[in-house]
Amino acid sequence: MSYLVLARKWRPKFFSEVSGQNHVVKALQNSLKQNKAHHAFLFAGTRGVGKTTIARLLAKSLNCEQGVVAEPCGKCGSCQSIDEGSFMDLIEVDAASQRGIDDTRELLENSQYTPTSGRFKVYLIDEVHQLTKEAFNALLKTLEEPPPHMKFLLATTESEKIPITVLSRCLKFNLKKISEENITSRLKEICDQEKIQYEERALELISEMADGSMRDALSLLDQALAYEDYSLSTEQVSQMLGTIDNKYALNILSAVLSQDKDALLGSLTAVDDLYPDYKALLDTMASLTQSIAFLQVIGSREDLSSNDQAQFLENTASSYSPELIQLIYQISITAKKDIELAPSPKEGFTMAILRMFAFQLDDSQPIKSSKTEIKKKEIKPKPIKEEPSLEKDKANKETENKNLNTERWTSEVSKMDLKGTVKQLASHCTVEQLKEGSLMLTINPENEHHLIERATKALAKYLIDTFSNIEQVKIRILQTNGSTLAKKKSEEQEGQKIMNQSRNDSDPNLQLIKDMFDAKVEES
Repeated sequence: MSYLVLARKWRPKFFSEVSGQNHVVKALQNSLKQNKAHHAFLFAGTRGVGKTTIARLLAKSLNCEQGVVAEPCGKCGSCQSIDEGSFMDLIEVDAASQRGIDDTRELLENSQYTPTSGRFKVYLIDEVHQLTKEAFNALLKTLEEPPPHMKFLLATTESEKIPITVLSRCLKFNLKKISEENITSRLKEICDQEKIQYEERALELISEMADGSMRDALSLLDQALAYEDYSLSTEQVSQMLGTIDNKYALNILSAVLSQDKDALLGSLTAVDDLYPDYKALLDTMASLTQSIAFLQVIGSREDLSSNDQAQFLENTASSYSPELIQLIYQISITAKKDIELAPSPKEGFTMAILRMFAFQLDDSQPIKSSKTEIKKKEIKPKPIKEEPSLEKDKANKETENKNLNTERWTSEVSKMDLKGTVKQLASHCTVEQLKEGSLMLTINPENEHHLIERATKALAKYLIDTFSNIEQVKIRILQTNGSTLAKKKSEEQEGQKIMNQSRNDSDPNLQLIKDMFDAKVEES
């Protein structure tokens, strides 16, 4: 006996076995219960989501010997004939090969005859969008006013190519991609029935690769079983699919974030030995950073279990700046295009990782303390090795005696060699007081989001190291009307905007153009 592939052997024979299309099944069953089935149905969706399967189930329900039912019995002669593909009153047409006007005319000429054994004569036209314009025109009249014994079931992967005149005569159902969870659940049921040993992660990998198609998942399952002598392990399935475990991407990401060169080299070497799909690996990197960004913005997620990966994501989300995570995500998705231009996929991937490693923000190091106060350390004088020149001595005295002028705080901030979130924090702070070496800064509550631990530590360290009259820095949240660099820049921009508007209003040439063409000046 010839082997029957899993996709055919386990094709659903009842509506209850259809996965991931409850919105379609429920609507069809309700119309069948009330015996108000439309004369023409259009099922649209990507490959392998159940278009033809649902159409055949509908044909079974319409012609079941128990009557028009919401669930076919599966035991009568009509149901079994449809399952076997031998039912005379179910005419299946492949529009990819029978797309011309002559084929359609022959089809419609035979439609006038009553069913041979069933209740309805059902025409199932697959890939209907491939019919020619003339064939669609020939079909229109029959679609609009079909004989009472006729039903049209149309299936397509490209509904946008179907003429609107045809669409308007059909009940259209859009089938969704099937979720990875539904596919995995179905694969488990099949493996249990077939008495196949499997690791759950192996089935999850197949579900991910299927990209929403149950048929693709079952075909991959067939391939994996042949590859592994009818047992499924995660390692063997990964090798077959060309995928690698997430732990490798996690190791690379961890090395990038911690700036550990040795760990990065080891992680890249381990990945290279597996000959992976480098684009897929970048997708994994992007997915991980997306999950981290979600945690940083939204908070905890219910779908994160207590495994090592979830713990890593949560720790990373609380330890590194959102800007750095966004940067790594952006490099991950844009680098996929660069791989096409690189000397080899491996080199393109490696360059993307090196770019992530190199383009770190100044304040991207992990949080080590929750304190927002830093005191100046005592520095022991070093022995003088050479006699300084007069110019050097003068410069050194100026540096040692450099004091922060708190009255010119905004001007001082604009000159400071700060970057990223540290610069933003300083720009939104005002000076409350500087007393006995202790500098107290304030920040308004609406700007509290700039008060990141790493930024406060970096700013305090810079001020203490730069100005001799500062030994300690504190920042507190307080509603004030003090001048900040950020407010000053905002006021300057607003002033410039008002000046530009004034110039526009007084420009005679511009006024003439506005009057002639009834035009308006856009603020931008």
